[in-house]
Amino acid sequence: PLSKYPPLVNDISFWIPKEGYEKNDFYDLVRNIGGDLVEKVSLIDHFTHPKTEKVSHCYRITYRHMERTLTQEEVRTIHQAIEEMTVEKMGVEGRF
Repeated sequence: PLSKYPPLVNDISFWIPKEGYEKNDFYDLVRNIGGDLVEKVSLIDHFTHPKTEKVSHCYRITYRHMERTLTQEEVRTIHQAIEEMTVEKMGVEGRF
């Protein structure tokens, strides 16, 4: 079923470690924290710094509830938890 309520979209970007990072692990982490409120996770930018050769990923996370309109405050709480756990569990350096 499709929701008739509008989505809320937030982006998250971070420097990934040279080893041990898997995109699918990030997708799983987002879905574990956001649950059914996460409609979609998309990699929207991949950047390599020309001098340091550090790699950055930017993901767009779309949140939507099936039965009501979400508030930005509700989504901010979930998104902040995703940011914190991504740094803690995946060893990335946040750009937020």
